[in-house]
Amino acid sequence: MRGIGLLRKHDVKFNTLTVVNRINARRPLDVYRFLRNEVGSTYIQFIPCVEPKDFQTVAPQHWNKDAMPMLGSGAAKPGNADSVVTDWSVDPDDWGYFLSRTFDEWHRKDVGRVLVNLFETAVVQTMGRPAQTCITAEFCGKALAIEHDGEVYSCDHYVYPAWSLGNIRDTHIGTMAFSPQQQRFGYAKRDSLPAYCRRCKHLALCWGECPKNRFVLSPDGESGLNYLCSGIRRFHDHAGPALKRLARQCM
Repeated sequence: MRGIGLLRKHDVKFNTLTVVNRINARRPLDVYRFLRNEVGSTYIQFIPCVEPKDFQTVAPQHWNKDAMPMLGSGAAKPGNADSVVTDWSVDPDDWGYFLSRTFDEWHRKDVGRVLVNLFETAVVQTMGRPAQTCITAEFCGKALAIEHDGEVYSCDHYVYPAWSLGNIRDTHIGTMAFSPQQQRFGYAKRDSLPAYCRRCKHLALCWGECPKNRFVLSPDGESGLNYLCSGIRRFHDHAGPALKRLARQCM
């Protein structure tokens, strides 16, 4: 807070990135109002904490499909003995509650004054325009990660040997960025969606969210559904009418 005070004193613009976890997800207005009123953030980013228990040893999309829990089951929620995620991961339904409540506050008081990344892109996508965030875009693969040793990975959520593209000491980064391997990675975001997603009325606003979170089974038993699916659906069901009104106003 002292650092933020210095930034504000010297008119230095800043953004805030807030991790939404199992605890603070249940206090959405406290979190949002603190960031807006106390911190003075006018560009707010929210990121859900989703951490599989085996994240230290198993790379994303290399999960055991036979061990994937069903959407809505106890194993697909934090705090249960058989849960596949850490206890501090956000509950999917709480994520939907958090987004819905903060959206209502933002929509009533802060449109055009406070930019919230997930709400801004939802308005833009409702207008039929491209997503402003990678997690809600149809394709991904445009944000490579480079580690201190020069190793390049498909994404900063995929810093595992299984997702290495090479090393900048040996290969030009442009070659890796446009490599067949990276192109397959990017297109797989859309092409690997389960039928449950393809039938969803919110598909063009979500696109299955981040592939790193697709480790639960859909209601019809197909693998590759996003852990946060129920919360994302809850948010768009709730915010849809307001998003459409905002989209019409912006067009």
